[in-house]
Amino acid sequence: MTKKNDTTPPATPVRRLVRQAVHLLLALATGLGSAGVGAGVGTGAASAGRDLVMPFSQLGQREAVMLKRGHQRQRLPFALRADEVVSSAVLQLDLAQSPMLAARTGALEVRLNGEVVARLGAPGTRGKTGSSHTVPLDPRLMLDQNELTLQLAEPVECDDPDGAGLWAQIRPTSSLHLVMSPLPLADDLSLLPAPFFDPRDPRRTELTLVLSPRASAATLQAAGHVASWFGALSAYRGVRVQARDRLPGGNAIVLATPEDAPAGMALPPMAGATVTIAPHPEQPQRKVLYLLGRNGEELHRAADALVRGQLPGHGSTALIDTLTTPAPRQAWDAPNWTPTHRPVRLDELVPAAAMSARDARPLDVDVAMRLPPDLFPWRERKVPVDLRVRYEARPDDAGATLRVRFNDVHQFEERLDPGLAGRWLDNLQRSIRGERDEALTHAARRNLRIPVATLGTQSYAHLALTLEHSVGDEAAECARESRTDTALDRPRSVIDGASTIDFSGAPHFLPMPDLAAFANTTHPYTRLADLAETAVVLPDQPSREDLDTYLTLMGRAGEATGLSARLVRVVHARSVAQVAGRDLIVIGSAGNQRLFADWAADMPFRDLAAVRAAEAAPASPPRAGRNLLPADIALPDWLRWVGKVWQREEYPALEALAFRGTDPQAALVGFESPLSSSRSVVGLMATTPASLSFITEALLDGSRLSQIHGHVTLFDESGRITAYSADATYASGDLPWLSWIRWKLSDRPVLLWAVLMLAILVLSGVIYLLLRRHAIRRHPGAST
Repeated sequence: MTKKNDTTPPATPVRRLVRQAVHLLLALATGLGSAGVGAGVGTGAASAGRDLVMPFSQLGQREAVMLKRGHQRQRLPFALRADEVVSSAVLQLDLAQSPMLAARTGALEVRLNGEVVARLGAPGTRGKTGSSHTVPLDPRLMLDQNELTLQLAEPVECDDPDGAGLWAQIRPTSSLHLVMSPLPLADDLSLLPAPFFDPRDPRRTELTLVLSPRASAATLQAAGHVASWFGALSAYRGVRVQARDRLPGGNAIVLATPEDAPAGMALPPMAGATVTIAPHPEQPQRKVLYLLGRNGEELHRAADALVRGQLPGHGSTALIDTLTTPAPRQAWDAPNWTPTHRPVRLDELVPAAAMSARDARPLDVDVAMRLPPDLFPWRERKVPVDLRVRYEARPDDAGATLRVRFNDVHQFEERLDPGLAGRWLDNLQRSIRGERDEALTHAARRNLRIPVATLGTQSYAHLALTLEHSVGDEAAECARESRTDTALDRPRSVIDGASTIDFSGAPHFLPMPDLAAFANTTHPYTRLADLAETAVVLPDQPSREDLDTYLTLMGRAGEATGLSARLVRVVHARSVAQVAGRDLIVIGSAGNQRLFADWAADMPFRDLAAVRAAEAAPASPPRAGRNLLPADIALPDWLRWVGKVWQREEYPALEALAFRGTDPQAALVGFESPLSSSRSVVGLMATTPASLSFITEALLDGSRLSQIHGHVTLFDESGRITAYSADATYASGDLPWLSWIRWKLSDRPVLLWAVLMLAILVLSGVIYLLLRRHAIRRHPGAST
């Protein structure tokens, strides 16, 4: 499915003139005037809009770049939101330059969208490690898509004896400082998802959904559908979703039916599944998107039309009559995940332009993949990579070097020697075509096998390929790179897009619980990208914090899969039996989610007071936990010793950790569903409703995700995260029968020896019978 606004259309001349006119009106209104390029843009208007700082490290330049002969230009593309215009722009340039270059007036040129905005001649502000230049930029030159270019003003001749001493180093600490002013948008559905989300904005998406405090399960399902779609759009940015019962000060999305209308809110007319965008009643420059229906089915249809991009091209209101039903999703087919059922070509993962280089610099290709977290890496399973490279080299080159790294682990390195074989035939063919014999085309193909054990449950994987040429001195390199005739005399490196990587041999199997997989990809719920086998269990009377947690989790699921959770079920605790066959996410706090007490004996995380209360209740008869022995049972030492010999433990058994309401804290806990074997439950529990934010804050913080793992992870108000692990109690996925037997026996040494002895006895018996039968045939008269 192609989502709207995933790509930015090119700016037309009419659109550029309109934006420049808007800039001019804003400048006149704020007293900025139409300052020229050479005049400094006033900074007194900084308070008139939003400050936006974009370091070069965020624009794609992560390391210092040297401008010198042979490499005289650095391009930095950047984009701006469609609902904002630039009121003020300043470039803060940090660089180091050679004394010879600093002595030349206007040696370094700054261009914005092809227009020269400055030529740096003065030394700038001196520092310990270089100089800093402040360059005002004309905001009228800013468009939706922009390119900032830094280049040497005059080309440096390669035979210039002083050329090697002319250089400038652009540092990634340089930054672009902008002041953004809001630009009102029309009430047009074709502009969606703007202004709620703009793909050009690198910040985390903040979304507010307005719901009734007593919203029905159908309304909550539609809200989760919308939240997960914005999570898929936001991707790496992340999305935080809040549920409110009244309009906030900014943009908002309202979901309502006649029975679930937020109190005191005037809704547009609803004659069916209705999608309407209108100005905010109190802030006309902001927008409110209404998703309405006369019942839950129509509301879900309105949300589905929004998510699937099936709204009319123009207009402020759409009435959705019917929608086609999408085909059922298959396991592990999420759009964001690299396919694991077939070999994948590298050109499916990397743009073709990024897999070739027409100069002598190393060709570095980073093949980024996102894999299901349940690929089973046991026993050093190998992943085949069919790698094909092509390169051109001069006869005096020393060849090329191919390096392969997987997840920052060195895998392969080989010197590709051009050799002389076939040169006469190449020369003959080139002579017939009238080409010069200054470059020979070479090809190499390598079949590699990379250990999949380096994957873990982080989901992200990187295959780094480097093809590096051995070239001559700097003058020769400069001459080579400065040639305008790119077909001659310039080494060319290409990673063939037909190269493949194949994960189809790795089975999907993961010992559970595994909170690291949940934190990174919302596994096992995202096994089906539309969450068709997932249910969220909310308290019978959910708080606002419960809804915030649920919606933010749906955003996380959409970010992981790239698809909306259109088939997720939402139920209250009293109706949990209706979703017994699904994987469950249980949300609540002490006192409002009774399932945490009802299922206490099945959880590795125990509140002893809640256990006693659950056992004393007539409706909840006492039962033994599956994961832990009761703490008050004393076993003889010899029996505990036999248990350890029978099954080797990787982790010690979890203690009965106390989870009491004395301090604000929260817990993320995983265990097997008490309602259905091999189904998973992940509980998000807190001592107070507000403490649930400790979990969502950690899930949205990429630097803290690695601290979430095991069976139980605790969070407190100081930001500390404590994880507890235990041996797996069940598994998600399937293994081939032989691998399953080996895996089961791997941590049971006594049973393993017993099976080996039994196999030896059986094999010995078979051999004895065969030999006995052979002896009888040789001596028919012998007695048996």
